[in-house]
Amino acid sequence: MTIEVKNKLIIISSPSGAGKTTLCKLLLKKMNNITLSISYTSRKKRSNEKEGKDYFFVSSEKFKNLKNDNFFIETAKNFNNYYGSPYLNIKNANHHNKSLLFDIDWKGARKIRKKYKKYQIIDIFILPPSKRELKKRLLKRGSENTSEINLRLSYALSEMKHYGEYKYTLINDNINETIVNIINIINYNLLLEKNNKVISKKLKNIINF
Repeated sequence: MTIEVKNKLIIISSPSGAGKTTLCKLLLKKMNNITLSISYTSRKKRSNEKEGKDYFFVSSEKFKNLKNDNFFIETAKNFNNYYGSPYLNIKNANHHNKSLLFDIDWKGARKIRKKYKKYQIIDIFILPPSKRELKKRLLKRGSENTSEINLRLSYALSEMKHYGEYKYTLINDNINETIVNIINIINYNLLLEKNNKVISKKLKNIINF
């Protein structure tokens, strides 16, 4: 099952601690033609998270039932928790004539690429400046113990090996510079598509003359 998209599917991925979620929030503030694909998850809600804004929090059993009902575009399992992007988000984005932003990992991105055409997707992978900086950021969050941080760091290093699957790769050394680069990438792709549509229309008129 696929649902046709009117605009772009924008995918931003990164290892845990590289700044993906912060960048997505900034992007949504700066670009009003983009809306966020809010995922479902079976993990517990953190104290700073809000239902329906950060995630839709459901039980593992509920998540599996939704998956069996073909509710999700893509799903992934990380640290024994399920995550999934619902097709409904594409319908809502189409209704509001907006591009849809996915804050997902490489596994989810790979599944979306299998369902949608290359020109419909803008995919960006965010890398940390260094392993040391990545660990520093994970420690600064203070939401996990040392064992959990080491597990996330190990997983993050494995995730970074997949950056080559993305059309664009950015090193998030400075959050303000990185968000400007992301906006430039998106605007470039939107302008390119607009120009291609104009050229295609002109060619059609010439052929049908």
